Formats: sequence, structure tokens, C-alpha cells
Amino acid sequence: MQEILSSELRWCERATQLGEQRLVYEACIRVLMDLVRLRWKLVEQGYGFALENPKEVVSGRPTAEIVASKEILRSELRPLVQDQLDQPAVRAFIHRMEAGSRDKKSIRLLFTDGSELAGRLAKAADVQGAARTEALSKAVKPVLELADDTKDELTGHSLREIWRYVRYTWSIPQVPTPGRQLLYLVRDHALASKPIIGIASLNNCPLEMGETRESFIGWHRRALGPRFAAAAASGAMALDAEVCWLEQQIDTSLGEVDWTNLVTAAQVAEPDDHIIRKLLRRGQEFARLREELLRELASGELDAFEVTRWEMDDAPPVDDNVLEMEAKASIDARMHTARKQLIAKKRAHAIGRLLQARLALKKHRSALVDPVRAMATLEQDEVRSAINIVLEALKARRAGANLLEITTCGAIPPYSGMLGGKLVALLMLSPQVAADYRRAYDSPSIISSQMRNQPVTRDTALVYLGTTSLYVHGSSQYNRLRIPSGTIAPDQAEIAYRSIGPTSGFGTVQFSPETSRSIDALLSRTHEYKEVNSVFGEGTSPKLRKLKMGLRMLGFDPDKLLQHRQRRLIYAAPLFDAARDWLMERTSRLPSYVADPDNFEGATERIADYWRSRWLASRLNHQPALKHLLVDSFRPLGDYLTDQGDSIE
Repeated sequence: MQEILSSELRWCERATQLGEQRLVYEACIRVLMDLVRLRWKLVEQGYGFALENPKEVVSGRPTAEIVASKEILRSELRPLVQDQLDQPAVRAFIHRMEAGSRDKKSIRLLFTDGSELAGRLAKAADVQGAARTEALSKAVKPVLELADDTKDELTGHSLREIWRYVRYTWSIPQVPTPGRQLLYLVRDHALASKPIIGIASLNNCPLEMGETRESFIGWHRRALGPRFAAAAASGAMALDAEVCWLEQQIDTSLGEVDWTNLVTAAQVAEPDDHIIRKLLRRGQEFARLREELLRELASGELDAFEVTRWEMDDAPPVDDNVLEMEAKASIDARMHTARKQLIAKKRAHAIGRLLQARLALKKHRSALVDPVRAMATLEQDEVRSAINIVLEALKARRAGANLLEITTCGAIPPYSGMLGGKLVALLMLSPQVAADYRRAYDSPSIISSQMRNQPVTRDTALVYLGTTSLYVHGSSQYNRLRIPSGTIAPDQAEIAYRSIGPTSGFGTVQFSPETSRSIDALLSRTHEYKEVNSVFGEGTSPKLRKLKMGLRMLGFDPDKLLQHRQRRLIYAAPLFDAARDWLMERTSRLPSYVADPDNFEGATERIADYWRSRWLASRLNHQPALKHLLVDSFRPLGDYLTDQGDSIE
């Protein structure tokens, strides 16, 4: 099937007689190619064909099947990885990093082999207890480095470039991730060359992670049920406290939006259905104006554009200085104006929903504080909707500032065989990461500033890390991984990675960059403008939204095709016991190492000490691992690509 589709794609690229329909046909072929790679089948059905996805077994699998399922997943991702490595720019980058130049040395100097590491570990392997721990402290000395534009002392390459090179060795493709990001190298200072142990990256947490994560934190309506049940058992005062918390969240969220020219203070205090409908209508009006502007932008007729045509005396004010926080906003005058319409739409929509929630809570308040009626009232549609609005606003406020997602985390040979992946994961819990995050992003938030129409700097206290395993079965890197209490600071309770459930297996990883570009071209041609411009404020995951729009246009059901079935385990790592209460704004207290992470510089070394004594020391008792270490070495990318039959030069 892959051969047939590849042949059809080559024909399509030459089929000029198809006209504009060629874009449609090419996009369909590329979608089918990606699905076939994921083991979907084309099945004859009556007078046509149907797409049939592979069935997934989620539990009770023997070890042999788990191993086989991992290989299947790797085989599904391998073509995407290979396609990326085959890109001329990537191959040129790999060659430049490995070949060196007059002022830079080869990145190969930053890797060590298994026999060398085995030699350093030999003394520790021959002893036990405190003597082993002491020997290991000299044999392996992990250091966490922020991979920025700083030059590596030995090779002259930037730490960011070194990180990028190592990331290309992963079994999943490397894709650019918008938003906040921290990249890390873990280096071994036991050698003068400071070889690389592993890498990690942290990014903005996804806003949408499904019920599993949201319920764990408290951002899902179902999580409020037990609280209301406990309050109902205690009496009306306890229920009143819960309702007051909901009302306070609405007040806080309304205070973050400039409602000038949209509503009055009296209407905010006492909303009614009329004002809510008016706000939603105005939001639709601003969306229509933005679409017209984007069509003009796509036409390319800059001289015909008249700014004054789009100016309205009663429009919500959008300060140009706030808009210019996003670089793309000022590329074109029409885009600049379209951004104002987008922000106006978002303000009208946000205020309308918040006032809708306020009106519903006011209407049902007496029932919500009645121990007899509270639980039944909680399930009424109006109340359910109001609670969802409150929690969505709270999540938007906290998820972008106080949570990070570990999107890359692992070790490379030969350290991977010595549980180096667990070391990298443990170091992500260090206050050093929180301090780096605060320094990097202690500046006004683009989206929050646009909604408030003035610079808004969020509290960037890092209180929670999330991540997902690559495999839903047989995943081990985060299992039993914890930092004992007191390791970081006297007031630090145990911090652990907790498996809280599987992902839904929903996303875009199954679609190649070529498919995404093909769909993007189709959308631009069909709509005659770009609905998704990948600028802040348009919405989450531009790639996901484009694919959903494009798949629907092609006649596919996006909700089915985006179910890639590559389920993963979700891990949560709250950085202190009350982190979830803090994210729910039920407490404002932070432990010292979270509030002032700069004061705990020695914590990284203490975490490394714990890893050596808990994990590395026990690994030395595993003879198969020690035997494998002797022949285990990092394989440079140039060697791998040359083996594919083509020199990277």
C-alpha cells in the first residue's frame, strides 16, 4: 500500500491537469500514507472502501507482547525520524557539528564509550556500602547545564546546538514547540571533556490533557463533587464557603479583562441574559471583521488597505505597545489590525461566559448552600456549565505560568544503561530549574497583557511538572522515582513522579510534516486566507487546529483520525504537598525552596548524590548491565546516516 500511494503521489505532483484539485488529491494521499504507516487498513465495504484502524489491547499483556508493541511503535515513528534526518538542512547541520572547523572542534569529543565508563566504575563495583558511595562520587559527577547560546569550552559549539544534535538521536521526531521552553544538558564533570549524560526539555503544559490530569489537579468539574459532598455533610456554612470560592474565581477572572466599550460596571455586577447575548453577538462581529481583514492580507494588495475603514469608536481599546509584544503582530498593517479584532472577540467572549457563570450561580445559590439540595443542584446543566467556565478560566491562569511539561527526558549511551535516564528525570525536580524558569520568563505575559490591555506579569513560581512516557506498557524511567524528604530543603516533603493514568491516544504525532504542509496549503487556497497564523492568542496547538480543519474539509472524521492509539502514561510531579491546592487558589503559601529557588543552589548536587547512592550503586549489582556496558557506546549520527548508503556530505 505504501508503494502504491508513493507512486500515486509522484503522479499527482505532475498532474497539472487537475488544477486546484491537485492540492486536495495530494493532501488525501499524504493522509492515507501516514495512516497506512500506523497499520490502518483499506477494507472493501459494499461498493466502496473503508478505513479500519488497528485494535488496541490495553491490559493483561505478557512481556513478549509488550516488547513487540514497543518495537511496533518505534517502527511507526522510524519513517518520520528518517524523513527528518534526510532533510538537507539537518544533514548539513549534523556534518557541521561532527566535522569541526578552524574555530570549532567535533562534537564527537563530548561523548564517551562504555569501556571507559566501566573503567571508572570498576573500583566502586568491587566494594559495598559507604565505600561504594564514596567511589561513585568520584567516578560520575553529574552537572545540570541550561542549554542556551553559551559556547561549550571544549568544542566551541553553542550548548543549544549540542542539545539539538543529541535530540536528533531520539526515536521520535524533533519538532518546534511554541511557547515557553527550557533546554538542559546533563554533563559528567568527572572527565575533562565533560561528556554528555543526557538531555531534557521543558515546555508549556498542554491546556488540554483530558479528564485524567484535570481531575488530579482539580481543574475538572468531577473533582468538585467530593468537596461539595463533604461540605454538605458539614452543613450550610461549609457549602457557602465552596460557593464563595466559585464566586471569587469569577471576580478574579473578570478583573483580568479590560471590558471598556463592552459592558459597564453595573452590568458586570448584575448581569442578565440580554447583556450576555449582546456580548456573544459582538464577539461574532469582531470575528467576522477579522476574517475580512485576513482575506485582504492574503490578496497581497497592500496599497488598497485603509486603516480608518476598520476603526470603530465603540471598539474595545487595544494598545499598540501591548500588541507589539508579539513580533508577528506588526509585520503587516492589516495583520496588526486583525489582531485587534481577534483580541476584541476574545474579550467579549470571555466576559460573556464569565457573566453567564455569575448569573447561573446567583440563580441557584440558595439551593447550592442547602445540604439537602446541593448535590442534585450541582448536576443541573446551568450549574455544570458555570463550574466548567470557572475552572477553564482558573486553568488558563495557572497552566501557562506555574506548570511545565517535560517533553524530552533521557540519557544516551553508555549512561543510559546505568540508569542515567532516572538521573535526568530527578534533576528536573531541582530548584535550579525553577530559578532558571523565573529568570527566563519574569516578563509580561503576551496573552494576559492583551486581555487586560496593559502589561501583566504572572507569578512564575514553578509548582508542578508533568510528563508522559513514550510507552503505555513496560515504561520504567519514572517508576518508583522520588526525592526523599529533606534532600532539597528542611521543609521539603517527598517529591515523586506519580502515574495518574493513560493519555487518550489523541494528537498529531502520526502526521508527517509533509502532510501538515500539504493541508496548510489546501486551507490557504480554499479559504483564500490563513485562519491559523501561529501567533499568540489565536488558540492552542496551531498544528492540531489546522489538521482538524483540513481533515474535515477532505471528508475525513478528524476525531477518529487524530486517535493515533499511541497511548502513554501520564506522570504528575507536584513539587510540594499543597501544590494542587495552590493551583486551585485555595492556599497562597509556598515552601521556601519553591518561593526562593535561587537560595538552594546546592540542591542539584544533593539530588545527584541521592541518584548515585540509590540507583547507580544498585545498578552495579546487575551483572548483565555491567557486561553490556563494556560494548555500549554512543553512535554519532554521521555514522548512522553513512550506513544508510549515503554520506551526509
